[in-house]
Amino acid sequence: MDDLIAVLEGERRAGLYKLETAVNLTTLTALSQEHHARLFHLDGATITNKAAFLHAIADAMLFPHYFGQNWDALEDCLTDLDWLNGDRFILLYEQPEVFAQSDPIEWLVALDILRSTVDYWRTKSRTFSVLLQGNNTDLVGLESL
Repeated sequence: MDDLIAVLEGERRAGLYKLETAVNLTTLTALSQEHHARLFHLDGATITNKAAFLHAIADAMLFPHYFGQNWDALEDCLTDLDWLNGDRFILLYEQPEVFAQSDPIEWLVALDILRSTVDYWRTKSRTFSVLLQGNNTDLVGLESL
């Protein structure tokens, strides 16, 4: 739990993490608010393809109306975020294995965009971390929290 708190506080490097800490959405929302981090949530239970992923992330992160519903537009919006207040953003993606198993090629594209978004924000005054929480053991190379 300490590593998770450190991410929320901005004391640990922003990153793409596999969330293994037993924490539910209600608790994580409260912790995020307490530590002045803005939490966005994706319920991956119904995200089975690119279109569903793009729609879910656009809704969760309040993307502007001009979002183009494609990979390039996703990367553009994720590396902008001017419409959002705050300087620490956390994206909790529950059950990413649903997308990963139903459309593995598009999942890898989405994962690559999330990874490059985290890297982009590391060079700025804002931070962006992604927490992947689920039963997916295929997230090789990701640090765990």
